[in-house]
Amino acid sequence: MGKATNPGNAAPPHLLAHASAEGTAHILKCLGHPTRLRILDFLDQVDEATVTEIHEALDVSQPVASQHLTTMWDKGILLRRREGVNVHYQIGDPRARTVLSCVRGSDS
Repeated sequence: MGKATNPGNAAPPHLLAHASAEGTAHILKCLGHPTRLRILDFLDQVDEATVTEIHEALDVSQPVASQHLTTMWDKGILLRRREGVNVHYQIGDPRARTVLSCVRGSDS
């Protein structure tokens, strides 16, 4: 196949900025696991939840939920706050909601 050409003097296609592509790829890599997507979906619906609430809602073990929550927190996707002995998680990066919206749109 030959190299794509730009007919006439048409403006070149708009390309993603390097920083934008890097940041989005970072989010996509982290969310590329079914359990993490389900956690994100749950948090989007309830706004904030503890590990116990998440593992019960998703029917996964507490250690599995904790591991995935920690991964997403480490990557900056989730925020967490401590209240007594409980840690509450919520979505902290709006790009994660955008990814979730795309995933939901592909379910039809």
